[in-house]
Amino acid sequence: MLKKNRKENPLDEHTAPKTGSLLKRRVNYGIGYVLLIVATIVVFVVVNVILERLPMSVDLTANEQFSITDETKEILENLNEDVEIIALYDRVKGMADTQRAEVIRILDLYDAYSHVSVSYVSLDSNPNIVNETVGQASAAAYSEGDYIVKSGKRTKRIAANDMFETSTQYISNIIPVTYATGNQTELRVSTAIKYVTLETIPNLYVSTGLQEEDMSYFGKIFEDLDNMNILVKEINLSQVDAIPEDAGAILFLSPKRDLSELEYDMLHQWLSYDGGMAFFAFDSDMTATSLERFNLLLSELYGLSVNNDIVSDEEAYQIAAAAKPSVITASAQSNGPLSVNPLNRTYFSYDSRSINLLSTAGYFESFPLIQTSSTATSTAYGTGAETVGVATLAACGEYYGNGVHSRVVVLGSSLGLTDENIQQYSDTASELLFLYSVDWMLGEDTMESLNIETKQYSTTVLTVDSAKSKWIFAFSVIIYPVAIIAVGLVIWLKRRHL
Repeated sequence: MLKKNRKENPLDEHTAPKTGSLLKRRVNYGIGYVLLIVATIVVFVVVNVILERLPMSVDLTANEQFSITDETKEILENLNEDVEIIALYDRVKGMADTQRAEVIRILDLYDAYSHVSVSYVSLDSNPNIVNETVGQASAAAYSEGDYIVKSGKRTKRIAANDMFETSTQYISNIIPVTYATGNQTELRVSTAIKYVTLETIPNLYVSTGLQEEDMSYFGKIFEDLDNMNILVKEINLSQVDAIPEDAGAILFLSPKRDLSELEYDMLHQWLSYDGGMAFFAFDSDMTATSLERFNLLLSELYGLSVNNDIVSDEEAYQIAAAAKPSVITASAQSNGPLSVNPLNRTYFSYDSRSINLLSTAGYFESFPLIQTSSTATSTAYGTGAETVGVATLAACGEYYGNGVHSRVVVLGSSLGLTDENIQQYSDTASELLFLYSVDWMLGEDTMESLNIETKQYSTTVLTVDSAKSKWIFAFSVIIYPVAIIAVGLVIWLKRRHL
């Protein structure tokens, strides 16, 4: 009987599974997994803390989006005074914003230099920071998101939107949509640092008392002047007794009335005895407004005068969108400012007057800058008289009398400098002529700061045909989910036998 029972129960007490042993094994496995997870988290945190403290960053973008150029490095390495950069927003919240996060990453590169400190202060937490930094008189210009760049000499504001280059497109030619096309943080910040640390700043005055066009029409060229670290101020000649001593040049943008006798005397004195510089842009005027004193001033000191006409050229290439013969191409001449900085591109002229180069017998020299082809026609307003042949659309003059050296540039049209034409036709020829002229007149090597280019965003377009589309759908909707389920099932089957 005993033998029969032993035969029917081959497992004795030493080989039979025990519930307590199985539970113990599962507990040990569970504890092991928990410890492994905890150890992984600890290692992950420690490694990230260490890496966060190390100056390790690699810019893998095609155009080095998050790096600074050698020009900026040279500026920062040669600083002899401390510069403070204050971003008017919270850094932590800024990192959650895509555009501000880009700016912060670049500002961190500046902060690594000994003479530069970068801080982040929100106006919500410290509303007095602007008053304390720039003074109450200038504080009104600042708002949340702006930047303050400050040295012991002066301060400069960088508007939040100025850190990015933007473009505007119109949906159905009605609804404007503005979007960022590039990051210009380095250009703005490096230019601002140079501005606040320069010993002297060139000043350019803009005439506002001769019924000129509003400065808002010329926003792009004033933005350029800001990048060149030129301080722009306004002047109304009818309200001052003398032109300020700090005036490096005066800009006249499409004056609609002539100089008064007092304004003429003041400007003549400044140009011929103080060595003043001036840039004139006269628009074609069918009302035949007299510019007698302007012409007297230009002819006496520089051998130049402007005609009251409009230049057209049926045979010259025209901008198709403009659809009129007075929008024409012309050729740049290597004189004056264009002998220093050649204008190597097509020059478009918009409804321009013609300019006369008079006798050079005197203490002056005059040269053409922009000229048409020989097929151009200059049509006088009032009489309708036509003159066919080469017309001068821009010229420069230099005066050497009274022991001074004065320079002027005269354009027959200001339209090429307007935001509308620069943006609509992507035409920068007149803009460059203006900048080269300012650089030529001020003699400050002001174009240097423009060497830092905007970091343009690149857009990669992925073209997917029908076959690729099916494969993408199959992988994302079928293959990938099934693979995840299969892996999970295998892990579950193995775990259930533990």
